[in-house]
Amino acid sequence: MKKLLLLCTLALAVALVGCKTQHLTAKDVILSSYQKCQSIQCGHYEAGYLMKYMSDNDTAYYHYTCDFKKSLSDTIFGKTFNFLEESKTVGANYKCGYIYTGNEYVLFSDSLGTVMSCDKWARDIVDRRHQIEFYTPLTNRSSYPLRGAIQLLDTSYTYSLSETKLDGKKCHLVSILGPQVEDKNFGMKIIRYETKVWIDKKDYLPLKYSTAFDIVQQKDTMREYKEFKLLSFSPQVDETKLTLDAVPKTVTLKDYVPYTPKEPEMLPEGTPAPLWSLPNLAGDTVSLADLKGKVVLVDFFYKSCAPCCAALPCLQSLHEKYKDKGFVMIGIDPIDDPVKAKMADFLAKRDVTYTVLFSDRELPKEYHVSGYPTLYFIDRNGNIVHTQIGFSTTLEEELEKKLVEMLGK
Repeated sequence: MKKLLLLCTLALAVALVGCKTQHLTAKDVILSSYQKCQSIQCGHYEAGYLMKYMSDNDTAYYHYTCDFKKSLSDTIFGKTFNFLEESKTVGANYKCGYIYTGNEYVLFSDSLGTVMSCDKWARDIVDRRHQIEFYTPLTNRSSYPLRGAIQLLDTSYTYSLSETKLDGKKCHLVSILGPQVEDKNFGMKIIRYETKVWIDKKDYLPLKYSTAFDIVQQKDTMREYKEFKLLSFSPQVDETKLTLDAVPKTVTLKDYVPYTPKEPEMLPEGTPAPLWSLPNLAGDTVSLADLKGKVVLVDFFYKSCAPCCAALPCLQSLHEKYKDKGFVMIGIDPIDDPVKAKMADFLAKRDVTYTVLFSDRELPKEYHVSGYPTLYFIDRNGNIVHTQIGFSTTLEEELEKKLVEMLGK
């Protein structure tokens, strides 16, 4: 009788487990993973990170090694750590390191390093926290398996759960779709915002997470993607790596000296505009000297600059209205390679038909460019008449008012 009762009890337990598994939701998995992440107080990990920026065609690759120990009392990072970053991107290979002891913050690469005292430079250290891409589910005090501001209680997000394998490990795959969002000021609409996280079914450790954005701007669909993958993890840490003694002996350390770059003032109105001769998409040269007798508007911009892209329709509108009335619209891109960045395609999707030229990074210095977009109105005699920085919803109106005034003179 006791044997029969035991068998019945086991059968009921199996049935209950099967029922729980059958009705497991994405939020259940996330909460279980959260508990797992919360239980981790220190460790050593290696992670891979790849990033494809919205308007770039290439993907950047990085390898991270990190030793860390959480600290509830620390108000700067919430942990002490030794972090090594290595770029694996073709043509951009480098290594740099960061050590935070709770009292000092050290940044180093090759043979040079800088020490920042927390007592003296806490604010400056905080301003530099974004330099490090931690595997946040493990290292942050909150230790949440999802990266970013996604909240389980936000009903505008849609959750789904499936099963998959990652490097031979059985995983829960949580997929989260965000709402479509439109920014009318910048002429952009997020048509897809998707987060995915791969969670080990055995111990609920998050093994990988990714975010993807699909954005439509002026007939062009752009995609941004980033992915973090945990390559290895051990819940133990060698605490000697979290001290200044861990700085490589080949590195010479210097005390931090703050540097506040002074933004150059725009070139004064009434002074001659610096001359240039630059290639267009076809490889033909266009010179400012050859435009004497015309009213010229020069726009310093680049492809990945959202305000720059938002300004393009305004500038195109001015070009169409006044191109036959003594006005020349010129775009100058000092950042992008016209071939690698596929600038012809980029401009065509935005219906840009005015002249776009490509310069080195010295020309913006001559024009005292400190932000993008930067615009210069140049009169018929080659002198600067008006300057403007940035984008606003009234940009076209402001520029057109000045342009009409200049053409009337």
